[in-house]
Amino acid sequence: MLEWFARIELSTLSIGVREVWWVFPSVLVIHSLSMAMMAGFGVVISARAMGFAAGLPMHTLQRFKPLLWAGLAAATFSGLVLLLGYPAKALTNPLFYIKLLVLIGTSWLSLQLLSNRWPAPSANQLALLCLSGWIAVIFAGRFLAYTHSVLLASWLVSPAGG
Repeated sequence: MLEWFARIELSTLSIGVREVWWVFPSVLVIHSLSMAMMAGFGVVISARAMGFAAGLPMHTLQRFKPLLWAGLAAATFSGLVLLLGYPAKALTNPLFYIKLLVLIGTSWLSLQLLSNRWPAPSANQLALLCLSGWIAVIFAGRFLAYTHSVLLASWLVSPAGG
């Protein structure tokens, strides 16, 4: 598997992501802002479902649903570019998979809360779970920079496999 990662890392695109001085930081900023857009909207939905700003009808928040989708699209694209630059760093780290799973579940849960189909006690519990999920996604994403065991597979193996 490391050989495969090394081949990717030695591609022109991967090298460009890592070595063109403005690419990696720019993509990282886009990724951070798009994740903030998703998490921010998710926190607002959770807070509303827990009873904060009770005068604000949940259906009013529906008009901001495209922001969640736009954030998801931008985070996916930028995340794939970051992954292209350092595939071994992410794909050998279990925290990366935890982040993805929690992100998928929490995004789905935010959309469920936005649909306003849940009675108050259930909505409160789901909102607390959703809020916890967004916090977990943020922490996992931040810790990814510090918890990797492999930075570049190309430093460890020959991409030709020999």
